[in-house]
Amino acid sequence: MKTFVITSLILSITLEAANTINSPMALPTTGNVTVLQSKIDKELAWVDEQIQAILPARIGVADGYINSLNDPIKYVSSKPVLGIGGIKLLPPPRLGGMPMLPGMPIVVKPVEEPLRLQGLMNKSALINGKWYRINDAVRSYTLAEIKPSSILLSGAKGQKLILFISKQNTNIKINTK
Repeated sequence: MKTFVITSLILSITLEAANTINSPMALPTTGNVTVLQSKIDKELAWVDEQIQAILPARIGVADGYINSLNDPIKYVSSKPVLGIGGIKLLPPPRLGGMPMLPGMPIVVKPVEEPLRLQGLMNKSALINGKWYRINDAVRSYTLAEIKPSSILLSGAKGQKLILFISKQNTNIKINTK
């Protein structure tokens, strides 16, 4: 009896397998190998369809129109320099008005701090941490006049520069008694 049950079980499994292979929902086979198609593959197939939908070339602005537009960046005209293999290259930009030549040191001028009037006392003015009196040279200017809350600097070409005390210091109190 046991052999009959086992044989019928094996036979039913074999028949079930044969029915699924011959059915319209059968899995694709290649030779003796059965290819299983998972749910993930179906999702990837949907992604592939979406990619194929956006692949056709789009119509945009014609190249002729783009080439007819003016360049928004203004270039300084310079003579091209021959580079490696006869390719024309532009020379490097100038720094500080000096031509850059091989082996020439690059001179960088330090940026000067703007002039700031920090304090006034008697006939002296504290400008950028240094005390000056009338007729002293302050960079390219001369200290011409000292007023109660400002000073007048005059340049060589008649330029005038007025500096005001920007911040009152409330920590310093001067008693004249």
